[in-house]
Parts: sequence; C-alpha cells; structure tokens
Amino acid sequence: MADGFTYPRNQSSARAQAISVGKGEFTSSADGPPLIQRLGWLAAVFAVIVQQGAFVSSPVLSNLVAEVGAPDAQANILNSLAVFLNIMLIAPLCLLHCRKLAPIIYGNRAAIALIVLMFLSTIWSIHPDVTVRRCVNYFSTILTACYLAGRFDVDEAMKILSWGIAISAVCSFLFVAAFPIDAVHQPSLRQVEEIAGAWRGVFSHKNVLGHTMTVGVIVELYILSGAKVRTAWHALLLCGFLALVILSRSTTGILLACFYLVGASLFFLLQRARQYFGVGLAMLAVFGATIGAIYWTYPNSVFGFLGSDATLTGRTELWAFVLRLIAERPLLGWGYSAMWLPSDTITIAISRAVGWTVPQAHNALLEVTLEMGLTGLAIVITFVAVSLWRSMRCLMAGQQKLGMLSLVFFLGVIISGATESTLAQNQTIEWVVFNVLSFSCGLEIMRRQVGKETS
Repeated sequence: MADGFTYPRNQSSARAQAISVGKGEFTSSADGPPLIQRLGWLAAVFAVIVQQGAFVSSPVLSNLVAEVGAPDAQANILNSLAVFLNIMLIAPLCLLHCRKLAPIIYGNRAAIALIVLMFLSTIWSIHPDVTVRRCVNYFSTILTACYLAGRFDVDEAMKILSWGIAISAVCSFLFVAAFPIDAVHQPSLRQVEEIAGAWRGVFSHKNVLGHTMTVGVIVELYILSGAKVRTAWHALLLCGFLALVILSRSTTGILLACFYLVGASLFFLLQRARQYFGVGLAMLAVFGATIGAIYWTYPNSVFGFLGSDATLTGRTELWAFVLRLIAERPLLGWGYSAMWLPSDTITIAISRAVGWTVPQAHNALLEVTLEMGLTGLAIVITFVAVSLWRSMRCLMAGQQKLGMLSLVFFLGVIISGATESTLAQNQTIEWVVFNVLSFSCGLEIMRRQVGKETS
C-alpha cells in the first residue's frame, strides 16, 4: 500500500549518508548562531499565523484595504503579501537546512505528486489564474510544514504552533472587545443558518475560528503530555482555545474538541498503566471508527441531535450538484481551487439553487475530486492512509505520545471532512499540522531503521 510513498527502507550508501539521522540531525539544538536560531523560530511562528488565514480575512481590516472584505479571501492584497513574505522567509531557511529536509522529500512522494498535479491542473482549469495563485499558496503551506517537521523536533514544532495559534486566540478576544460588529456575526438575510452572535474573531467565519482553535486544543494536549512544560501557561491556553471553540458555535469544532479531549485523556490514563496500552488503543480505534462512520453515514442525525439544521445548513442539497459536476470531469477535475468564485456562473447558479452563497463543497473528498478528479483523490487518500500507517508504526515502535496523538488528530481531520473541506487545502492550519505530524512520524520511523542498521 505504501510503496513509493513512504520513507525508503533500503538506501544506497550515498543517499543514506545524505539523509543521515545522526546525533542532533533533526533537532534544533546547537544549530547555527543564536541569532539565526531566533530568526528561524520567529519566521516559523509568522508562517503559522499566515497559514491560519488570520487577520487578513477579517472584516475588521476591510476599511483599510477594499479587497480584504471580498468573499474570496485569498484574492485580497494583504493575504497575497502575507503569503509572499511566508515564502521569502521560509524558503531560504529551508535551503539553509536542506540536508534535514531531504528525507521529507525522499519519503513523501505522494505529497510531491499532489503539488505537481495541482500546478498541472492550470492547463485544464476553468480559471487558470486563480489556480496558479492558489497553487503558490499551497506551496507555501507545504513549505511551512516541511520546515517545521525537518528543522525542529516535534516538541519544539508544537510549541511554535502553540504560539502562532495563541496569538490569533488572544487577538480574537481583543477584536471582539474593540470591534464587536465585525468580529461577531451579525443578523443577515443572506445566511442559511442563524449564526448571529457567533464569534469569528480575527477570521472570516465562525467555522474557521472553531476549526483553528480545535487544532490549538490538540497542540496544547500534546505539549501538556510532556515531562517538562509550563503547565499553568499551557493549561490556560487550552482553556482559552476551548472557550473560543464554544463561542464560535462551530458544531464540527465542538465535536472535534471533545474527540481530542477523549483521546488525550485515554492516553494520559494509559501512560499510568502501560500494560493496558494495547487494549486502550483498540478501544480508541473502535471509538474513532464508530464516531467517524456515524458522522459520515448519518450526519443529519448528528447535527440534529446537537441542535443544528437537519439538512447540514444546506450541505446535502449542495452535494447533489457537486456530484453532477464531478461526473462531467471525473478524471482530472475542474482545476485546483478553481470553483466557488463569487463571479463564476456555475457558482452563482448553484448558490441560487440552494439559496445561499456557496464557498466550498463542504466535504473533503468531494472537494478534492471536484478540483483534481479521481486522480487527485487517489493521491490524497494514499497520503492519508500512509499517515495513519505511520502513526501506528510509531505506536508499535514505542513512540507512544507522537503515535497516539497523531492518530487521534488524523482521525479527527478525517471525521471533520464529512462536512468541511479539510484535505489538501491551502492556508488551512489543520492540513499544515496533518503534514507536520505525518512527516514527523515518518522521520521517527526512518531514524529507528537507520539506528538498527548502524547498531
């Protein structure tokens, strides 16, 4: 299953030397002058903020730059500048540490194939200019993930993610206090659901705030499971992230936060009773598979139980139109991120039919297939499957914290994909962390393989 998409087991002596995982090879300690280390850390935090789409998509800034308030958040000039700075800061740092990033390139051919397919899709895209721009944005997303996984060890990468999300969280509270009209959803006839009063903070929509903060929840849980951390500070951040998830009123976000808390709680308990770790892992797998199956098969019932619209706020009607579009271009799709432009005639027709402005397919697999056809879907499913396999390999190899919480997060992203476009999306913090954890698990597996060969 994983052939050609995983970290290779047998390397030639030259390649094995090039991707050596000797002492400190993948850590940030004693790596360059202190000033360079600090600048690299700050650049990484900035990149995390950019990958959240924070600030630039907030209506609060629409008075400063007219394009920021457009429905297509990635078309505004502030976001373009942010992505440009993201690439200009991270690309040289990646080149500076190219030896550390080489194993990620060698071992993640599915991720590379996906980027190649995205750029190739400009050839048949219905909006090639949009596809090119968003391919560049996706490149910045993967570049950030590669830098975090290759340059820093997992614990330090999680701290960087914690700082980046914490900045957005704190500013969300400040935005609500200073600009309540723009930072909190107001009553509108254009909304298919009643979201007035839901917080969006420094983001464009309540669901973006909710999903970003759920990533913060799993990050803080990972950090708190460590031996030496500032428990009070990270516990406070965890409470703040959970509060914002609730204030955003994102149903999927609340479900994910609960799922992550259950998974982390199980991990904490099993750490104190290691003899039951296998049983606990099996329980988690059954629990996650059950929740995922129910959520994917009967999403209407789940949302109805939680007090949301029985038609998933119009998503089920939308999916019928999406399936028709996929049937027209099943192999290669309509072009990466080329759909759902406010001025596009297809988008306008579908929006009129469902009675609300459609920003996405609201289903991860449907969105990927719509953009890149069955070819792109096969690549994405392969990458996701390999990521799950890596997390379980880490568990079996003794890296229980990395393996367990990566598995919990992967399952959470897959579950949320039932109603949101979470896979292979640019400037989506969930996909950034998904790649970081997948790359990190792969590096850990390779490190142990090389260790066995040299011992």
